[in-house]
Amino acid sequence: MLRPLLALLVAATGVRANYADEAYAATYKLYNSALSGTCSLYRRPAPDTALYLVTTQHQLEGSKGDFCLLVLREPQADGSFKRSDYKVVIRVDGKPTWVKHPKFDLAVLRLPTAPTGTFAALPTEAIANDERLKAAHPSVGSPLLLFTFPHGVESIRQGFPVARQAVFAQPPLLSSEAYPTFQADFPAAAGDSGGPGVIAGPGDKPLIVGMCFQRMNHDEKVTTETTTATVKHPLNMGTFIHGRYLLEAIEMAAKQ
Repeated sequence: MLRPLLALLVAATGVRANYADEAYAATYKLYNSALSGTCSLYRRPAPDTALYLVTTQHQLEGSKGDFCLLVLREPQADGSFKRSDYKVVIRVDGKPTWVKHPKFDLAVLRLPTAPTGTFAALPTEAIANDERLKAAHPSVGSPLLLFTFPHGVESIRQGFPVARQAVFAQPPLLSSEAYPTFQADFPAAAGDSGGPGVIAGPGDKPLIVGMCFQRMNHDEKVTTETTTATVKHPLNMGTFIHGRYLLEAIEMAAKQ
């Protein structure tokens, strides 16, 4: 059994891991020549031994070729980490290997064989359905963390994500059926798509409340004598898909 990356990240300090450490360790960079985004790894209960890579549909759809690279972080004896790119098949004979949620910009890729090397993955129980979200009592204005690779930037060059601080910009406990997405206030950027939003759950375990899939802009049409253009004004906010739909997509992929 592989030693979790989480344990390696905190062993040197002797500090007990918290919800942020666990979610951070399960977040990865996903890229190829036309893609630079964020994804997370999850595992379903036994006897399922597969891993489930969760990201946005638009990232996988816009990628080129049959492969993407999942950036793993291999610990070294001196305390440093070595970048380890793991090849993931995203198309076979031009057909996608991922499952798209029928309603949302959400894709799940089932990895029947675990990557070689050291990695971490969260159990699907860490993803918030309606009951788990209500039990955590988040409210409008309360904080959440987001782990991403904004503009492809890595916090440490060996593939570690950047931690972003956000707040719920709308009440998070509204009906997720009536309101399947929610906004959070933070300086959203390209590369945030696919990043998990996380809060503390019971026992200081991570609770993934959703996945970021777009940044919000105010579009202003500007017309001159010769042309018409649209100017995008960033609102410093991002939109998330509620966790219950991540769970739905993972179950769809498990049945593929």
